[in-house]
Amino acid sequence: MKKISLLILTAFTLMLSSAFAEESYKVELEGAEVLFNGKDLTGWKGSDKFWSVKDGVIHGTTHETKTKGNTFLILDTPEVEDFHLVYEARCFGNNSGVNYRSKVVDEKDFVMAGYQCDLHPNPEFLAMIYGEKIGRGKIIKRGQKIEINEKGKKKILSTEKAEKVDIKQWNTYEVICKGNHIIHKLNGKVAIDLVDNHRGKLLKGHIGLQLHAGKPMKVDFRNIRLKRLK
Repeated sequence: MKKISLLILTAFTLMLSSAFAEESYKVELEGAEVLFNGKDLTGWKGSDKFWSVKDGVIHGTTHETKTKGNTFLILDTPEVEDFHLVYEARCFGNNSGVNYRSKVVDEKDFVMAGYQCDLHPNPEFLAMIYGEKIGRGKIIKRGQKIEINEKGKKKILSTEKAEKVDIKQWNTYEVICKGNHIIHKLNGKVAIDLVDNHRGKLLKGHIGLQLHAGKPMKVDFRNIRLKRLK
């Protein structure tokens, strides 16, 4: 009898652990559009060689088919200007990210160029802004508050150490754009704070989810919401 009770208790504990492992930081965003219905990829465009819906989440993988370059699942809407975007993501085997204020530079292979909120195993690169195909590289790293002038010179206003985060677990990301002021948040904490006066700054564009070229990887997204700001 004691043995049976112990087995039941162990099973219950494992069940609870699994449930808590799926939990992530929650963001209330009143008036937001739900961008993913949890069933299919309605409202998105990308290659079905890489993207599908599994277990109620957007699933991207290059394990079965290798991609020659970075490819995206692109939100099929007109360009977005000022907004607050919230999503949950986890990544395995490489790095990924979410592009925004971006152009679609190759419709056939779903290639984008623009700002990216990076999903990277390196703590200082996680939730940074990377300039995808716009010639600006790592624009601002996690933990930094920066102003960039018209010529691209950076003025670091503050910085703090980026703590390690397990990107294989669900984490909550936020991107807030108001004019040339951009904030990224990771699990409710400000990750970057940028005022971008660069002559090549981006003020509107498309949103897309990235699959990275290189070693095989997979990435999942869920609870994607967008609030357009006036």
